[in-house]
Amino acid sequence: MWMFFAAARASIPGPLLTSAEWDHVVQSLRLTGQQAKIVELLLRGNKDKQIAAGMGLSNWTVRTQLTRLFRRLDVADRVGLVLRVFRIVHPRGE
Repeated sequence: MWMFFAAARASIPGPLLTSAEWDHVVQSLRLTGQQAKIVELLLRGNKDKQIAAGMGLSNWTVRTQLTRLFRRLDVADRVGLVLRVFRIVHPRGE
């Protein structure tokens, strides 16, 4: 699992996610453009402050977007979100 985080941090799409896979994730999760960018930066290992600075948003906006995503996707935290993305790309049994 650690390799997934390291590879995800390097680039999205990257070694584990092709552009087609990333598009599939965005469509499957029904992410807005802003949410997709936040998730992308989160997968790269960025903290809320780094995401906010990189996108020109407030920390509060990033935190609010993540909290709403966690609730909508029924995950508890960042790890749950990363696992959800991973399972979309690599469903169980494949």
